[in-house]
Amino acid sequence: MRSTRLRPPARAPEEPDAGFSRAAKVVASIVANTTLLTALVFYFGFVYTQWFFDHFHVHYTLLNQSTPEILARGVDGLFIPLAAASGVVLVLLCAIRYLKKRLAPNRWSALLRICTPIAALAGVALIVAFGFVAVDPSRSLGYPGLPGVALAVGVLLLVFAWHQVIDGPILVEAGIAFVLVTVGLFVAVADYSIALGKQQGGVVEETVQSGPDVLVYSAKSLNLTMDGVHEVVCKQPEAAYRYRYNGLKLLLQSGGQLVLLPSGWTSDKGAAIVLPRTDSLRLEFTTTSPGSC
Repeated sequence: MRSTRLRPPARAPEEPDAGFSRAAKVVASIVANTTLLTALVFYFGFVYTQWFFDHFHVHYTLLNQSTPEILARGVDGLFIPLAAASGVVLVLLCAIRYLKKRLAPNRWSALLRICTPIAALAGVALIVAFGFVAVDPSRSLGYPGLPGVALAVGVLLLVFAWHQVIDGPILVEAGIAFVLVTVGLFVAVADYSIALGKQQGGVVEETVQSGPDVLVYSAKSLNLTMDGVHEVVCKQPEAAYRYRYNGLKLLLQSGGQLVLLPSGWTSDKGAAIVLPRTDSLRLEFTTTSPGSC
């Protein structure tokens, strides 16, 4: 009697675009990851806050910035970049779906075979460029955030090329790619937030001087003697606030602290003033010259 052996079923041939589908899943897992997006927004707001207040020579820890304030700055700063990145991804995916539907299977496979080496070379070039900038940041050519984006895009291009030639599960590759892309995004966010924080500090420096003057009334002398600030002693000895300080502008109030700037303040000279918001202080805002105290 002739014996027969059971053979394992032959694996179905993989579709030509299966590698691309796997690469697209990696991109989708990053774009749709709300935890990652929240972390990027918070990190942007945190770094932006540090460099914004550094422009005014104020350490950010003095102001006890709350999480909602930091997140609000992150959303405001990353709104346009995130919208632009999402739009590019959407257009790219729509174009791919359109081409896949319009082209015959053999022509689609031929297109993928052409794109694979191009993607691999471009990915390597972008990662090498990131390495050069990481060693010497002056090579970024004044484009904040671009090196980190180059790393993230380069990794995705290599994942696409790798998945075109490798069969089977891709869990390890996808995990490594996710980590590297995340690192690239955080590097990009850090660079961009530093540049934007410095830029907005300069913008606010100019605009705050056009705002209303702040009259600070105090129960006791605050000994504010910097240029542009004038102390006036009220004539009424029984007044609750005997001292008034003219020539100040309010930058902001946060964490129970007031950040004030003398009129005509510039970042290269002058000092910012941080006062605790207490009952011994009273603020008045005016656009006219103050009268008698």
